[in-house]
Amino acid sequence: MKIADCLPNMSMLYLKRIVNSILKDDITKGDEERHREQIAQNEAELFSDERIRKVLDLESYKRSQRILTEGILKGLLLNSEMACPEHELFKFVQKFEQAVIDEAKSENAFKFSDPKSVEIYETVLDVALEDDHVSIDEFRMLERLRIKLGITRREHRLLEAKLGKFPQPKNGLHNSSFFTDAIKHLQSIGILFCCNKMEGGSILVLPEEIAPIVKSILGFEMKPESQKLMHETLSTDQLRSALKYMNLPLSGSKAERSERLLMTGVKPSEILSSLRNEELTEICKKLKGVGVSGTKSEKIDKIIQYYDNLTVKKIKNAEDPRAIWYEYLVELAHRDNQNLYSQNLIRHDREMETGFEKGTRYLFEKKLGFSLIEMPGNEHADGGVSFPNGEILLWDNKGKESVYEFPKAHFDQFKKYIRESVKRINVFLIVVPQIGSSAKIAAIKLKNACETDTDVALVTAEDLKWVAENWQQYTKSEKFSLQVFNMTGILDRRTLKERIEVIG
Repeated sequence: MKIADCLPNMSMLYLKRIVNSILKDDITKGDEERHREQIAQNEAELFSDERIRKVLDLESYKRSQRILTEGILKGLLLNSEMACPEHELFKFVQKFEQAVIDEAKSENAFKFSDPKSVEIYETVLDVALEDDHVSIDEFRMLERLRIKLGITRREHRLLEAKLGKFPQPKNGLHNSSFFTDAIKHLQSIGILFCCNKMEGGSILVLPEEIAPIVKSILGFEMKPESQKLMHETLSTDQLRSALKYMNLPLSGSKAERSERLLMTGVKPSEILSSLRNEELTEICKKLKGVGVSGTKSEKIDKIIQYYDNLTVKKIKNAEDPRAIWYEYLVELAHRDNQNLYSQNLIRHDREMETGFEKGTRYLFEKKLGFSLIEMPGNEHADGGVSFPNGEILLWDNKGKESVYEFPKAHFDQFKKYIRESVKRINVFLIVVPQIGSSAKIAAIKLKNACETDTDVALVTAEDLKWVAENWQQYTKSEKFSLQVFNMTGILDRRTLKERIEVIG
């Protein structure tokens, strides 16, 4: 979410925290709307590199606070939306801290590490942590030594845990009180936004404009899933070169070499730095929309940015081949070439439409629990299900890179589907990426033109998927009611939520 998207979804308390992070105390603040205006007017200050680096100076943080802050920010960066409810983020942080402690106890924790370097660094680290206070000078000294000895940040964390000092003395996890304080601090310095007026519930957001600088401060380059995809682009010999560059064992298959690089925390930039400039040029050629010009470091930055921007999703129902299309329903609706092509989900543009259709059919059948209607012939809507009285809901998918404006060709196409149906169509649903301003009027005109009293509704793929994932939270009914879609106009999320609550 962008800063502008966050503001309407924030109440006075959370707006005030952001305003106070950028305006002096003697400036009159005003009401909610005035706060939103002041934030909007000072957006450039909010995401300026200088300001963020100043307020997020991790060197000056107490060690425990630094570990917790890094965990919170990493949790949001690993989320595809860079947003999630506070309780989910707290669970992530505790899980992350416990995982480090558990890994430090494992026999394989330092399997690929250089024993001498680890021994030297552990000795110095033990002395630095004796009083559990690391001064700025000690922090910088440890950082220089870590880099000189080739110790990764992962190994540093594991050694802290081995010494009983991660994330706190005696390996104590941060509790909810510490977590809440850290969240408030990140809001007070204008890094995190709390959108407590969202229709689906309150969420914490790391705005898109602020995220790049936060990534730079944390040394975060891309999600592990994206790094795996990057490894797939490389040859076995190139992965071997990266392992050699990082003084790691070279043996094994391509998959084993890839896993070793991930397990040891080798950064994508370090892997790419091991390659020749000509090899980087060839990689850039394979990536849709990535230019091949520039210096070696510029090409590395382009490749990292390309993979960091990918949305990699886990498939929850691998047995049904349509599950993959359901997970990427929003990307298919938006015809998101970069994500779909780079993950080998499609090979031709036409596959985006078929994938969009298959994903929607999966949604109605597997997520909402309806049997699909057989659609004979070629001239028909993309799918349909039946109401209890035998009448029909039909839908049609219209993918588009931009906003959907309901062109006349589609008007005529939908009119034909509705009028030629053997059974009465109760509602005709149009699933699109974004809905244009003229679409609502077009829907009303189509209803009148059909003369069958068929409601015509438009819904975005994102909001339809939200219904599939969340409808049970808003009703006590065990079965979803198709009446939720039975209206003419735009079914935005607020309307959908209200209809689910009322109709049940």
